[in-house]
Amino acid sequence: MNKLIKIPFFFFGFVFCVLSFVFTRSALAQSVGLSAIPPRLEITGEPGKIITKEIKVRNESNTQKTISTTSRDFIVVDDKGTPVQLEDGSVDQNRWAASSWIQVSPTKLTLKPGETRSLVLTLIVPEDALPGGHYAMILHSPNNEITLDQTGASIQTNVGTLVYVTVPGDIKQDATVTKFTAPSFSEYGPINFDATIANFSDIHITPVGSIIVKNWFGGKTSQLALNETNIFPYTTRDFASTLEKKWLFGRYTAQLSAAYGTSGQVATAAIIFWVLPWRLMLMVLAAIIIIVTTIKIITNRKPTKGSDTQNNQIDDLEKELEALKKKYQDK
Repeated sequence: MNKLIKIPFFFFGFVFCVLSFVFTRSALAQSVGLSAIPPRLEITGEPGKIITKEIKVRNESNTQKTISTTSRDFIVVDDKGTPVQLEDGSVDQNRWAASSWIQVSPTKLTLKPGETRSLVLTLIVPEDALPGGHYAMILHSPNNEITLDQTGASIQTNVGTLVYVTVPGDIKQDATVTKFTAPSFSEYGPINFDATIANFSDIHITPVGSIIVKNWFGGKTSQLALNETNIFPYTTRDFASTLEKKWLFGRYTAQLSAAYGTSGQVATAAIIFWVLPWRLMLMVLAAIIIIVTTIKIITNRKPTKGSDTQNNQIDDLEKELEALKKKYQDK
């Protein structure tokens, strides 16, 4: 699967997680003081169609800002959904690129503190556009504002709107679970599950599903929902879930089911794992052995009242027998 990701031909868009750690309003306000509205824009357009949409940018800071607006393509470089912006001229073979289809007006704005301005996004779908997903980013970059990364290199900070374009037609939709694991043996919970879903579709997918955990009697122990996140074409995405229970015992099965696409497709996987608190079990067994042994020792040492009576009767009979023997010997 890693080879698929590294093949230059498969340049994709970007991922929804960008919104969570780069393009959300809180992060925007802390980084460059700008907000892109909306953070994501979904458009369906047939080949040859011209579509216009309104987008906005807001100055969240206390200072005036002059910004430049451009459209760019992205690639996804790992299983975490990390986006990498492509430079101009490096997207010729990007089957999912859409930045060249997009025009934004105006391309430069000056925003007063707290001001919101509208821009017009014009999308022209090419006549030869392939069915499936196409992706781009509308970037708003404050002029003359740079920051330093951890290596000390200067970087241009920006915010933007994700643009998802779907061209109708014969769209391939295929996904599979390439990894689903949990510790095969644990002493106690919680139990961590790790899964990876690969998307071999011509469009991004958003798997919706859960992990159902059952005990060795077939009873449902828990149901863990998967995080709903986009997986872009020919990339993979990691999912993590945790069964937050400490006291578990025996053999368990975990079934992952993730529905995706528009035709009811489901990607599935199953695993078996054991939870045995073996140290606690040894302590209980040792305690039982000690108790049973102690009871046996006490029982063997302490004579019962009935046994004393029986012994006295035997002694009396032996004395009578000796007396009879002596009597007959005298005769």
